[in-house]
Amino acid sequence: KAIRRQRQMCIRDRLKEYLKDNIAFVREFIQTRLPKLTMIEPEGTYLLWIDFRALGLTEAQRQDLIENKANLWLDSGAMFGPDGEGFERFNVACPRSVLKQAFEQLEAAVNSL
Repeated sequence: KAIRRQRQMCIRDRLKEYLKDNIAFVREFIQTRLPKLTMIEPEGTYLLWIDFRALGLTEAQRQDLIENKANLWLDSGAMFGPDGEGFERFNVACPRSVLKQAFEQLEAAVNSL
């Protein structure tokens, strides 16, 4: 049992580190390549809130940008009530290559505005 518990702790620690690195990747990407967006620093989660309000888009325009131009499927903050309007929620518990591709697609869509 002790060996299994130790392996589980090792896996958990590696997963936490990977998620931490994915969050750092998103932070860096937004700061350098999507400066109109803002990432809200997460508190113990792999779900990131990204603030799109500086783009000046309506909810419908933002959804069109994300779904039709960037070809992404995200959780609109509006589904969480008025305080979430203008935000999108990203899941970073995925391979870095997938995250990179998603943010590059988003960057291309934002640059097309």
